Amino acid sequence: MTDVYQNFLPKQHFSDLQRLFMTNILPWHYSDRVVSTQRHFMFGHTFMEDGQIVNPTYFEPVRGMLLQLQQKVKFIGVSRIRAVMYTNQGKEIKHPTHVDIPLDSGVSDKFRIAVFHVNTCNGKTVIGDKEIESQQNQLILFKNVPHYGTVQTDTDTRVVINFSLRIE
Repeated sequence: MTDVYQNFLPKQHFSDLQRLFMTNILPWHYSDRVVSTQRHFMFGHTFMEDGQIVNPTYFEPVRGMLLQLQQKVKFIGVSRIRAVMYTNQGKEIKHPTHVDIPLDSGVSDKFRIAVFHVNTCNGKTVIGDKEIESQQNQLILFKNVPHYGTVQTDTDTRVVINFSLRIE
């Protein structure tokens, strides 16, 4: 089941997030891999990894999203929070299909994945046969099932925040 929430955050909170992610405040880190060994690239910023805060300097606006998320899905922990920025490459690029928690981990069914769109563009999140275009302040919530994203062609960047949420 895939749930899509428009206007997920209150206006002021969303404005603070956009200022953080869509200006030169947040440091972005280049990666020559998006999901697999295929040569795709992105820029990322990790806030949490394995349940531990990695960079507290920029974490507060993102931490504030967890209360809003808790109202949509009851979770007992957060494994990872990572922001991703894709740059316009002049054509749609489909990234490899993947799951965020490996299916052979023994706990993959104990997670929900949330993708938050920071800006509006024609980049997509694709879950099964459902294509969801990026709309600012939109949250997609789904089980840890195969999915992928695409690079946009109509804006300079596509920015998303990915959450891996441990449910009961």
